[in-house]
Amino acid sequence: MSAQPTFLVESFTTVPLVELVFAMPSGSSQDPSGREGALVLALRSLRRGAAKRSSTEIDDEIDRLGAELSTGCDALQCSLHATVIARNLEPFFALLADVALRPTFAEDEVSRVRREITAELIDARNDDRTLCGRYFRRKLFAGHPLGRPAAGTLGTVATLTPDDARAAWKRVWSTKGMVVAAAGDITEEQLRSLWDKYFGKAWSPTRERPAEIDEPVRKKGRHLVIIDKPARTQSQILIGTLGTHPKDKDHHALYVANTVFGGTFTSRLTQEIRSKRGWSYGASSRLGRERVREAFTMWTFPKATDAPDCIRVELSLLESLCKKGVTSRELEFAKKYLKESAVFDTDTASKRLSQRLDEVCGDMPAGYHGKFIAKTQDVTLEECQRALAKRLDPKNLLLCVTATASDSRKALEKAIKGLESTTVIPFDRDEYYP
Repeated sequence: MSAQPTFLVESFTTVPLVELVFAMPSGSSQDPSGREGALVLALRSLRRGAAKRSSTEIDDEIDRLGAELSTGCDALQCSLHATVIARNLEPFFALLADVALRPTFAEDEVSRVRREITAELIDARNDDRTLCGRYFRRKLFAGHPLGRPAAGTLGTVATLTPDDARAAWKRVWSTKGMVVAAAGDITEEQLRSLWDKYFGKAWSPTRERPAEIDEPVRKKGRHLVIIDKPARTQSQILIGTLGTHPKDKDHHALYVANTVFGGTFTSRLTQEIRSKRGWSYGASSRLGRERVREAFTMWTFPKATDAPDCIRVELSLLESLCKKGVTSRELEFAKKYLKESAVFDTDTASKRLSQRLDEVCGDMPAGYHGKFIAKTQDVTLEECQRALAKRLDPKNLLLCVTATASDSRKALEKAIKGLESTTVIPFDRDEYYP
């Protein structure tokens, strides 16, 4: 019997739509050194020609079937995402089989995709928040697969060829551990039957799942990165360090503490930065989640002249949180908020499927989402304090700011006590830190 993927289905027959996800446990971290962006190029080239269908024919067929098709890629996995009218599910599966099993990667089409990716990398320079996030991750995870740019850099993308795209797709498609998931007007029996008919004999994975990558290492000290862009009247600010992993014993305690700190419209960050001082319309903190430890970040976007004071207050708030913890009143509010808002995470079949995919693909404890609320309701003040003391260290932070360096550098440096280094990166220089 040929190899089978893992099947996940969340049925919901009221609306005649089907959402499909093919998730593969291999991502952009597997791109060869110097070929960053190869997998993204491959994924985006899939619908540019397959079997005997041209790019135009594929697009026309997708439209005719009332469907959508897109791809996703991060460091550790990639996926195909599709939505189709239920009555057209089988002909759409036939089209998906051509796209996934018989892509052509023609030179002219791959070149078009490469130009599109290049244009997007350049266009991202116009978005200060995107720039800030880009260099925050590249610096925080420097030397680690999470820091590699999934879409590549201008330098690497320019050198990619159809052979690079072909090899990247072959690598992920032939990796064991694929998950085929569906939500909507479909049963698991239907999904399995369609897979067997259109993919079963042609999918013979030969590669083992990539070995789990090492945990990233927390950088010591406070370090400032300025993305230098002319004439900035507003600054984007990301401040952070390593955060949590779903398998940490103190994961839920840290999550609750972060809800108090920057997870709601009445959180400490929002109150102090937005409500009291009016520096930034948005002020929040979040804990990323991945198969390895992800980032804890604080995000604000004050007026450029307010940025130093904003940073100073943010650092003070974080120091106070880690030293004193949260109050009983804050803890109870956070628990209530998490409990009452949880319904919005499972109110559609698509969201329920997403949670199941998280657990299967994200190396989470079994039943993570189903047990999440109960776990957070059991968190104590002492557990919050211990989690904060262990996981977040205000002395070891990366601060990334999109600003005009000549106007802001001295004031920004003065606002950060214990600053160990400053790096200035021109906004139009696409750097990567291997």
